[in-house]
Amino acid sequence: MSSKITQIKVHTHCNDLGGKIWNPSIRWTDKYAVFVTLHDSAGKVGLGECWCFDAAPDALVAYLRTEVTPHFLGHTLTDLPLIARGLFEKATLTARHGILASALAGIDIAMWDLTAMHENAPVWRCLNNDGSGTAPLYASGGLYGEGKSVDDLCREMASHAARGYGLSKMKIGALSLQEDTARVKAVLAALPRATKLIVDGVYSYSSDDALRLFEALPVERIEAFQSPTAAWDYTGMAQLTKAGVPVMATEAEYRPEIHDRLIEQVGVAFLQTAPVAVGGLSQIASLANKVSGTQTRLSLEVSSTAIALMAAVHAGAAFAEVAHVEYHTVHTVFFDALALEKRQKDPFRVTPPDRPGLGISLPDNEVSVAFEGTSDTSPKDAA
Repeated sequence: MSSKITQIKVHTHCNDLGGKIWNPSIRWTDKYAVFVTLHDSAGKVGLGECWCFDAAPDALVAYLRTEVTPHFLGHTLTDLPLIARGLFEKATLTARHGILASALAGIDIAMWDLTAMHENAPVWRCLNNDGSGTAPLYASGGLYGEGKSVDDLCREMASHAARGYGLSKMKIGALSLQEDTARVKAVLAALPRATKLIVDGVYSYSSDDALRLFEALPVERIEAFQSPTAAWDYTGMAQLTKAGVPVMATEAEYRPEIHDRLIEQVGVAFLQTAPVAVGGLSQIASLANKVSGTQTRLSLEVSSTAIALMAAVHAGAAFAEVAHVEYHTVHTVFFDALALEKRQKDPFRVTPPDRPGLGISLPDNEVSVAFEGTSDTSPKDAA
């Protein structure tokens, strides 16, 4: 692919959630999103998103500007994976692996978007032409809220089932063990008996308390117990797994050695990871290969915008190892731009747009351009 990257832009968006909802770790006020667009000499634009859970996007934007984007300007698409690998190797000395994974995710997803445009195919086909072409979704919500009663929670979760979701996720861990057990039981009673839950402890419990809570529930209706213990408590997660708890870990982890440990030693039921946190779709492809033939399946986290969701949906459509993709009902920035077609015979799976690329564009009037980097090579000379 001879076209070269002539310009890279970084964009930001702020969603004001007002501090009225929370999980055991975070009360959501301003929620930022950071996007990357790659512009090439053929006049095409690829779009990606980065992981951004900070109080402000400034640190990530500055890191992209000074440490990441200059390395990619002027290079062809086929050069980009090698450049990304080199940056990861350099990070051994700079100790910037985490923020680098977030930054490179935006570059990588945009690279796949551009690649698919040049191949005149949707991204999932470029990732794996033998994929199913559909992605399994679950509805995610069930946060704690100001003035939100258990009845309110039950109505919220029942609305997911009414829209056709057979699997939903809710938060636990911010109240006592007894109170949260009662909340989960109330939700299950409000849902059709065929539906299941993912309960997300947000790293709140000891392994003993997590097991006590799990065993107090109708376990056949619990698809997964996400983040039941501290993220570093591999012994606790292994004990839970041995006891029959379907452990899901661990959301924003990006380190291959940790993924290996969770798969090979802990034996988690689900390795949860976010394409925008782990380094992009290339890393999801690598993880799909890694879990193939093991007891572990992938579950893709999405808690930001429609761009991150569309990337995850394409990964789910490409790889059978993806058990489910999170469809958030609270973090819904740009969701009105989604073009996901539900399959009539299977309402829990969606089909990404059958057009080149991700099938979604950045709404320019709703984002701010944080900076632009331009190569010294003109489009004419770079073609």
